[in-house]
Amino acid sequence: MKRIGPILCLLSLFTGISANASSVDVRQSPSIQQVARVGVLAYRGVKSAKSRWKPLETYLTSSVQGWRFEFVPVTQASTISQIEDRKIDFLITNPGHYVTLQKKFHIAAIATRERLIQNSDTGLLKFGTAIFTRSDSDLHSLSEMKGRTLAAVSPDAFGGFQIAWREFTRQNIDPYQDMKSIRFMGFPQDAIITAVKNGDIDVGIVRSGLLELLAGENRIKLEDFRVIGGNAQLDYPHMVSSRLYPEWPFASMPSTGKKLSESVLAALLATQQKQVSDKYYLPDLWSVPLSYGDVRVLVSAYDKRNANSTIPVGTGFSPSQWIAITITLLLLAISLFMFLTFFTRKQQARGPAGMAGDMATTDPAAVEFLARFNSLTKREREVLCMICHGLSSKVIADELGVSTKTIEFHRANLLQKTDAGTTPHLVQLATKLGFDNDKLSASGE
Repeated sequence: MKRIGPILCLLSLFTGISANASSVDVRQSPSIQQVARVGVLAYRGVKSAKSRWKPLETYLTSSVQGWRFEFVPVTQASTISQIEDRKIDFLITNPGHYVTLQKKFHIAAIATRERLIQNSDTGLLKFGTAIFTRSDSDLHSLSEMKGRTLAAVSPDAFGGFQIAWREFTRQNIDPYQDMKSIRFMGFPQDAIITAVKNGDIDVGIVRSGLLELLAGENRIKLEDFRVIGGNAQLDYPHMVSSRLYPEWPFASMPSTGKKLSESVLAALLATQQKQVSDKYYLPDLWSVPLSYGDVRVLVSAYDKRNANSTIPVGTGFSPSQWIAITITLLLLAISLFMFLTFFTRKQQARGPAGMAGDMATTDPAAVEFLARFNSLTKREREVLCMICHGLSSKVIADELGVSTKTIEFHRANLLQKTDAGTTPHLVQLATKLGFDNDKLSASGE
């Protein structure tokens, strides 16, 4: 709020608004002919995203003449196709996601979000991660996390995992190798908090401020949880376990016109005026873009770790566990091969249902494998079927409209859930059990 003077000077460069003006011109054009679409990362789900960003959608439509704005909830996976197909003109997302997309698509941050603090005229331009557990847990520091179960959003989530990953590595802990398991639960992050509260998971990771937000909505009680190192930033109003990074950027696509980008920038900077933010009930202000250099350093280090690691992302297995698993799977593979060879012809004649019946009355080990494959989700069966047909991760990602990293994550989960060990063995088992069939892969969860 203290930056109103300099910001109004910037506004005058783009719109001719005087630095002495008390408010911006928010008169709506009588004839709106064009639509500008703004993608917003729906980290708490589509319904929550639409509700949260509605005031800014209304404000931009009222203040940028000749344009009507539509805010479109997106996921990290769907954003790529939205950009490639030019379905969005702007994007509001977390900084880690932004720097990844900026490198690939050359999008540009034109403003940084300034999150208002409840009952205050000041805002926050930075945020971090809350690494939390139940208040009755025996965990009190990051150094005690080895061997525990962990829940996060996804390997690609910046505030929902990658910031925490950096804090773990500073304690010489690699979550992928040293944790008992990692469960990536996706959006909304509220589900992670529920899993920790119910005792299903030892430790959860969410962006800073979410616990306080849910407590303010009377959905949780803060006293039920303990944030590890919750006072890591003494001058920060929320419990946080990490260093702070710049808040979400408002980014412009390369295909977005210069005049439209400048008009949107002017409108965003004008939110610093109290009469504007109050009139439209804006939950955030917008400031000049901060530097996202620290974010790039973190994301680069994380990507380098994954590129150099032999441990698949998301498995949570240590090297010694992989050796034991490999030996066990080798023995199981020999036994299973002998069994499946005997029944191959019968399977071909009778199909998956017939073979399942044979398994139930003959070989308990085979029944166990069948149960593991039956536990796969619809999407996992879909990916498995494509793998069996020899498609690469990139081709599968293009077919399903997701990122290649997401498909690699599904591959790792398939190996873990089925205990197949290797992709060739996974394909062999899936083919023998009939899970390479398109109809079967599309049936149910």
